[in-house]
Amino acid sequence: MTAQQPDFINQMPSSLKPPNMQPNVVQQTKLEEKIKELKPRKKMSVGGKIAWVIVIVIVIIALVQYFNAAKYPALVQVIKEDRIGVNPTGNALDFGDLPRDKSAIRTVNLVSNGNTASYIMVWKFGGISDLISVDKNYFTLKAHTTEKLQFTAYIPNSANYQYYKGEVMIFQIPKIW
Repeated sequence: MTAQQPDFINQMPSSLKPPNMQPNVVQQTKLEEKIKELKPRKKMSVGGKIAWVIVIVIVIIALVQYFNAAKYPALVQVIKEDRIGVNPTGNALDFGDLPRDKSAIRTVNLVSNGNTASYIMVWKFGGISDLISVDKNYFTLKAHTTEKLQFTAYIPNSANYQYYKGEVMIFQIPKIW
């Protein structure tokens, strides 16, 4: 029914009216409630805007560093025989086939050709992360220098006979501080 109802309907007791024919006052109250729901929210303060900009900049920097990091697949196979199987090295930290209580070493050369020093961080992920160690981590690589990182995979006696896989990420963050 429309907002304007004939007088005889408005004069009827509300118990006799159908639900959709309530007085204009009830319809107006519902309309006011809808308008309150649609009111615009308060504007964000300047401090809040600055905080959001800082968070967005940090997220962008973190994503750039993630995509620029050197990523190396890492793997080793634990075998029963007392022999060491060496696999050709390429862009992976492949430690080959190792029996329990033995180790193997792989190296990665870091080169700084820029005029700015870099802060180096090495992160290990996956099932192999507990089996490998790096000789240097969280250090500064000076400008125009080369540094050799040595990764060692040691297979403890408690290791299962299986492939252990993972990834090593090397971050080179320009040191501006």
